[in-house]
Amino acid sequence: MDFTETIKSFHQRACILAVESTGEGERDKITVVAANEEYLISVNKQNEPFVPGRPYTYYIEPDRNFEIMCGRCSSKQKAQHQYVNAELYKAWLDLYMIPLESDDDNVKYCLFSYDMTPQPESAKLLDISESTAMQVLKTCIRLRKTDDFQAAMDSIIKDIRKMCDSSACSILLTDFDERKCKILCVDHDDSFSMDRDDIVFMDEFIYVAETWRDLMAGSNCYIIADENDMKIVEEKDPEWAKTLRISGIYNVVLYPLRIKNKILGYIWATNFNADKIQNIKEVMELNAFLLAAEIANHQMFEKMNFMSRYDILTGVMNRNAMNTRVEESKSGKNPLTEDFGVVFVDLNGLKRINDCKGHTAGDEMIKSVASKLRDIFDGYEIYRAGGDEFMILAEGCPKNKFDYMVGKLKEQDLDTEAARFAVGSYYDDGDHDIKAALRAADTDMYNDKSSFYHKHPEMSRRSG
Repeated sequence: MDFTETIKSFHQRACILAVESTGEGERDKITVVAANEEYLISVNKQNEPFVPGRPYTYYIEPDRNFEIMCGRCSSKQKAQHQYVNAELYKAWLDLYMIPLESDDDNVKYCLFSYDMTPQPESAKLLDISESTAMQVLKTCIRLRKTDDFQAAMDSIIKDIRKMCDSSACSILLTDFDERKCKILCVDHDDSFSMDRDDIVFMDEFIYVAETWRDLMAGSNCYIIADENDMKIVEEKDPEWAKTLRISGIYNVVLYPLRIKNKILGYIWATNFNADKIQNIKEVMELNAFLLAAEIANHQMFEKMNFMSRYDILTGVMNRNAMNTRVEESKSGKNPLTEDFGVVFVDLNGLKRINDCKGHTAGDEMIKSVASKLRDIFDGYEIYRAGGDEFMILAEGCPKNKFDYMVGKLKEQDLDTEAARFAVGSYYDDGDHDIKAALRAADTDMYNDKSSFYHKHPEMSRRSG
């Protein structure tokens, strides 16, 4: 059939697709039989003569999502619409596909047209089915119903899995800079075995997750719908395919969680109900859009909270956290109800190291001391109280164990040139007065420091 005049009547990007059935279990053959100038410009083919009948992959990257859309349009003879975030074009695509008449029962024709905008348009995001709208509304309610972020994510992923009628649904967070990944939330039925500690989702899995972006080839998602799709994955990403086979997974819909062109992770459903694929895609697309923003905000909050409580150089808690702990103990908000020990540690000779070897060497010394403290006082509260001063609060620690740890710390000092420090300690087994304990430990530490500088005047802070 000749669609030349038909396609010329369209002023926005448009082409006519021929979808030819190739038999049971085989992929439909999709070719472009007509295209207007706007479409050829958009796919960067405007400088060559148009040849009808070329595969659609001559113009765009292979896209399973696009193929499924063509298949539904041709087989159901119903118009299709999608509004998707396409990384390849760095734009949101408003996609329309309309079935056309055909004089061949084996070949169906579809008019494909699309528009693109750099930012999402709210009205188009809301142009969804009633069931999808209800699902997305449920997600929004879950996010606002509780301050417990993890509980909200667990509830949302359970809702999405049930909607997809899938064996498992999950969100994987990725940090490609640090080369780490972890499961944020997962829900599955009795036929599937997976949890946050599953071995395939250890940090080594980041190597598999890195391949997903290439598999998507700029599309908004990746779909494994059948065995043919699985064989393609085996060719392009054998490690992931192996993991899927071992887990008994035969279909997957995978969406990136993207914010400002950065991928935070992925949301997916496995062994889903293929009859609900259009609804599943709508729900996953919109939830990926909403959850990416929510996760980004949560990660920013967690980062700010960490920076307000932890020392960046050493990783132990900072002075702000220490002051808060002391004040909450005094006020009764977070009282010390068990016997406890306090230790003050102050580095000896740090100024000399800074002057002679530079501040980088001094920083390494501070980090070395923090590392030793974590090893010895594992499970107890460790704070960097100042530049070269640390405080340990060991609540609920028996006195014999406390004395042993303090003794071990002093022995460590004698065995290393890298970490010379003064130690002061006090054990409170009666009044539970943290202020008095801190004063006593501080006095003990300064007595120890004075003794050290008396023996080693060359290491004095005042010596040049």
